[in-house]
Formats: sequence, C-alpha cells, structure tokens
Amino acid sequence: MARDEELIGESPEEGQISISRDVIATIAGLAAVDVAGVAPPKGGTMPRGEAVRRLVEVGLSEGRVRLALKVGVLYGHAVQEVAQALQTRVKAEVEKMTALPVDEVNVEVVRVVFPEEGRRKGRSS
Repeated sequence: MARDEELIGESPEEGQISISRDVIATIAGLAAVDVAGVAPPKGGTMPRGEAVRRLVEVGLSEGRVRLALKVGVLYGHAVQEVAQALQTRVKAEVEKMTALPVDEVNVEVVRVVFPEEGRRKGRSS
C-alpha cells in the first residue's frame, strides 16, 4: 500500500479498501468552498472541482485524519465564525464520506478579501 493512502477496511474474502490523501483533500476542499465567507487564500477565484485540494494538507496516521486548510475570509464576515463553520463542515463531510475519524481541522486565515478587490482587477489603469 502506498504511503499516501489509508487502509479503511480489509476482509479476506473481499480484499482491502484504501483512500488516498488526494481524495480526502478534495472532499475537504469541496466542503470548504461552500462555507459562507470563505475566500481564496491567494486571490483570484475560488478553485472548483479537484483543484480545491490545493487548499488542504492531509495527515494520515493509524486510520485517523488531520487536516490543515489555508483560506481567506471575505471582509464583513466574522473570522472566528467562518473558521469554526469551516472546521465543523469539513470534519463532518470527510467523516461521512470516508468513514475515517477526523482528529483535527486546523484553519489558517491568511488574508481578508475586500469587496473592491474584484472591481479593481477588472479595470485597466
């Protein structure tokens, strides 16, 4: 079994089931982008599809998951509330979809996105 996978089930009759870090990161990233107030950490638009896994680092150890996310927060949203909502949603989705327990979801808010930021990018000076 590759080091970037976690064994979640094994049966002599049916074989084994493993889930890669990329799959876990994609699930966590998709859950994250749906939380109100979350913005991309480096500007631009929020990634979609499998690209969302770039927002997430996954740690796997003995059948347990640790996640770390870097995000921005839209100006006007309470940073603490957005981060807590992110933790709750990501943990629930990963546990529901993988059956792996999530020990921690660490959120690092790296920037605040202001409403006028998008309008400035559209203008040519």
